[in-house]
Amino acid sequence: MRSEGCASRWCLPVVQTTASELVDRFRDSLEIDYERWREGIGYDISLLKNATAEERSEIERILLCKRVEDWRDVEALAALDSPKSREKLQSALTHQVHAVAMAILNYAPHLVSLEERSELLVSALQSADFYHGLSQTLQEVEQHHPPVIIDTLLNCLLDRESGVLSHFAGMLMYLHGKADVPFDGKQRQFYLRFNTPDRHQRETVFRELCETIAIDANKYLEARK
Repeated sequence: MRSEGCASRWCLPVVQTTASELVDRFRDSLEIDYERWREGIGYDISLLKNATAEERSEIERILLCKRVEDWRDVEALAALDSPKSREKLQSALTHQVHAVAMAILNYAPHLVSLEERSELLVSALQSADFYHGLSQTLQEVEQHHPPVIIDTLLNCLLDRESGVLSHFAGMLMYLHGKADVPFDGKQRQFYLRFNTPDRHQRETVFRELCETIAIDANKYLEARK
């Protein structure tokens, strides 16, 4: 889905501003090269601590004119924490970009209600992949897993593509106290049995998991007959 850009109402008119080394340094940090990407380096938000009101205003203008594309944009807007930056983050949630939504849950959780949090996690569990927010989704699930999240994980074990399911199985075992970590290496071979396109094999291992975590497998299997 397309995120908002400079053509949107967020792009404020360009005005003459006093040259500032601090603002220039912040603008330079927006350029993410391969090394910064590989090392997970974000924008230089530490500069906000020493920014003047005028400099913060210019940094705000820069950020509001950018698309909210990944966690770096979210982290910077959350650190700025102005009324307009908060509104922009809330607007970004409507674009249904899973990686952005998960970043907002991480950096600005106060902007999202518990009900909205659950809805965002359900949506991501149902369709996100590991390159677009699923890893971050599973991290959020560790902390927030009401019944609707457990139901979604179980349904996904039967409905989603096989490549992600070992991680869903591992998470369910962890949340039910049957594993020490979300993907317990000692149970790896069991989890990997979910990574099959064969329906019969998947239902067999699904029953085994449900028995282990004391869930009625028939509730989910019979709904698909």
